[in-house]
Amino acid sequence: MNRVHKFRSRGLRVLLQHSPGPLTSIALSVRAGARFDGAHPGIAHMAEHMLFQGTASLDQVALNRRAAELGGEHNADTGYETISLTFEVFNEDVGDALGLLAEQFYHSQVSEDRFRKERRVVIDEIRGRMDDPPERLHARAWSRFFRGALSHPVCGSVRSLQEMQARDVSAFIRRNFIHAHSVLAVVGGIGAAAARAAIQKHFSAGAGGAARGEPRATFGSNGVVRMRGGGGQAYVTKLIAVPPVARRLIAVGLALDIVGSDPDSRLFQEVRERLGLGYEVSATLDWGAGWAVAIISASAARGAAQRLLDAVDNTCRRAAAEGFSSDELLRARKKLRYRYASLAESRYDRALALAEGTLLGFPLPEEAERIVSRMPHAEIEAAWRSVLQGRTLTALLAD
Repeated sequence: MNRVHKFRSRGLRVLLQHSPGPLTSIALSVRAGARFDGAHPGIAHMAEHMLFQGTASLDQVALNRRAAELGGEHNADTGYETISLTFEVFNEDVGDALGLLAEQFYHSQVSEDRFRKERRVVIDEIRGRMDDPPERLHARAWSRFFRGALSHPVCGSVRSLQEMQARDVSAFIRRNFIHAHSVLAVVGGIGAAAARAAIQKHFSAGAGGAARGEPRATFGSNGVVRMRGGGGQAYVTKLIAVPPVARRLIAVGLALDIVGSDPDSRLFQEVRERLGLGYEVSATLDWGAGWAVAIISASAARGAAQRLLDAVDNTCRRAAAEGFSSDELLRARKKLRYRYASLAESRYDRALALAEGTLLGFPLPEEAERIVSRMPHAEIEAAWRSVLQGRTLTALLAD
C-alpha cells in the first residue's frame, strides 16, 4: 500500500492513498455523531437519513438514481462520534461521485413531508430493536454506564423522535456540516492529481474555521443491573471502561481477543464447551475522543442465568489473576495483524478508517500494527488487570 498524501482544501482535511485497481473508495466523515445531539437525542442519525432525501437541485428519486447510474456502493452510517458518507465507484467516475457527495454535504434539504416519512421509518427501527432482548439489555446497560451526551442510543428514542421537527434537523446539518468538522479520504486507483483536481472543484463552497469542542464523556453507575423479560433466554452484557489512549486501547484489545468470543478464547470455551450454557458470545471495543469501553456479551438458557453471569465475571477475573500464556498472545497478535492486513486490502474499509481515525486522532492502521508487534507481554497483562480494577457494569436479563 502506498503512503498517504495529506492536504487541505479550504480547511477541509483530505487524505489520498493510491491502491492499484479499477475502483476507488471515498469516505467523507463529519464530527457530528450522536454525542452532539444536544436537546434532541437521535438527531444525528435522523440527519444521516435526510442526506438521502433530496438536495437543492435533486429530489429523493433523482439523487438515488444518480448514485445508481454511477454503479457504486453509496451509503452512510452514524456513530457516537461521526456521520460518514461513503461511495465506491470506478476510477473514471470518481469526479461525479465527489460531486454527488458534495451536493449532499452542502445542499441537503429537510422538507416536512420527507422528514415525516423518514421519522416513521426510524421509529419503526427503534421499536424493532427494543423488541430484541439483547438490544434492550445493551441499551439499558449503556444508559446506566454513561451519563450525558453518550447515554442515549444513537437512534434516540420513540419519544425524542416524536418531539423532533424538520427545522431542528435542518439546523443541525447547517451547524455541523462544515469543513472544520470534516475529513475526506480517497483510496483507490485514481491518480493523485486527478483526485486533487476533482476535490478542489467540488468541495470549494466551504471555508476554513475552528472546530468546536465536544461534550464531555462522563460515566455513571457501576456494579450489577438486573432486568426481567428475556423471552426464554438469559443474556449478560459486561461493560468495562478503558482509558482512551491508543496504546492502552490496543493492549486491552489484545487481551480481549484472548478472553473473548473466538472459538479459541477463554470465555467461549468456558460458556459453550465446559459449561454447555449457550453459543452466543461476543467481545468488542467501542471508543471515541475521551472515552472507550470493552463490551462482553453472552447468552444461555433462562434457567442458567446466574451460572452465565458467574462464568463471564469469573473468566475475566481469572485472566487478570493468572495472566496470559505465550501461545495465547501469539495467536492474539496474529489475529490482530490479520485484521489490519484485511483492512489494507479493502479500499472501502481503508478509506473509512483513514477519515474517522484522522477526525478522532487514532493512529493509522500500519502504525497500530507496529505497536502490536512490539508491545511487551507484561504491558498487555497489566492493561487487563487495570481495567478490571476500574469502572465496570454487568447487566443481566432473564425471566
